[in-house]
Amino acid sequence: MDNKISNDLNEIFEYSVKIRRKLHMYPEIGFDLEKTVALVKSELEKMGIEYTEKYGKSSVVAQIGSGEKIIAFRADMDALPINENADVPFASKIPGRMHACGHDSHTAVLLGVAKYLKMVEDKLNLRVRLIFQPSEESVNSGGKMLTENGVMEGVSHILAAHCDNDIESGTLGICPGDFIAACTVVDIKFFGRSSHVGLPQNGIDAIAMANDAYIKIKKEVSKIMGDSPYVWSVGKISGGTSHNIISDFCEMNVSFRYYNSDIAERVKTAVFEISNSVADDFGGKVEIEWNNVCLPIHNDEEITRNFKKIAEENGIPTEKAPIRLTSEDFCWYVNEKPGTFFRFGTRNEALGCTYPVHSPDFKLDENGMKSALKAFVSYALAFEN
Repeated sequence: MDNKISNDLNEIFEYSVKIRRKLHMYPEIGFDLEKTVALVKSELEKMGIEYTEKYGKSSVVAQIGSGEKIIAFRADMDALPINENADVPFASKIPGRMHACGHDSHTAVLLGVAKYLKMVEDKLNLRVRLIFQPSEESVNSGGKMLTENGVMEGVSHILAAHCDNDIESGTLGICPGDFIAACTVVDIKFFGRSSHVGLPQNGIDAIAMANDAYIKIKKEVSKIMGDSPYVWSVGKISGGTSHNIISDFCEMNVSFRYYNSDIAERVKTAVFEISNSVADDFGGKVEIEWNNVCLPIHNDEEITRNFKKIAEENGIPTEKAPIRLTSEDFCWYVNEKPGTFFRFGTRNEALGCTYPVHSPDFKLDENGMKSALKAFVSYALAFEN
């Protein structure tokens, strides 16, 4: 980038910071993003950029440039049901809601990208599709909605970013290959028969069934997964009504995280077999809900290497980001077309920007947004005819 472009980018960065602070004060959740969507549409209109809402509720999709090739950049817009503790002058004005995952910064960066690329649209040798997505944090995925409604049609590949307080502000975290885990939510419900505890022969203990299955499943999952990274976490077990009544119902809620979908299918088979076997042994019944909330995210090797090269050529430092067993609904996009998901560092100990996402004390160093902004813009401008 020459000096003029860098100076222009400084102005765009200041614009993005202002937008981010507006968004931060009025966080909205899931698909109910009335103020957020209104702001995004208003800013795009000021830039003279056309957009569509045809891909689903609270989604805004715009496009800049010309040519046959289309690449996409995606930002999520939703907040979390958390009461903010962070001491910032633009703290949330809505009790019980907070941009505790930094999606306000993602949206503000993408609007900055839109503003800059519109200014240099004649230099673009391709089209850039800008996807502003609702409901990344919810079980009902906005990314899944958008992809099912055709937002990736015609797209060559896609990029997205996430702020990260584990990476120093100004540095990008990049990881080719497996990066973010799949998330499957498993609900296992055991049904028995109630009786007085003093007359156990008349009852079928659902809690005992769940306990037996818990131990057997945990052991078998460990055996099947082997050295493949995973989490099998029973976050909740609930059953029973009183100390002197044999419970006729017990439910386990499980979060299963993994990268290898083929091995995960073997786990699914084992869970169903063990649960049904336990229920049969006790004379009870079992129902299992297996909900694949998010797929694994595999960063395309070639796209990721090229992105890293372009970033470094434009003076942006990078580091290898570790794989994580968290999940992200960007998976639905890369399930259709290749892409890469990177992290932009926002850690600054001097400013107290060290708390993890989803913490009520989370805050980020906004200077880290400049590296993300520069990376997206540099990548779009790097393509030749």
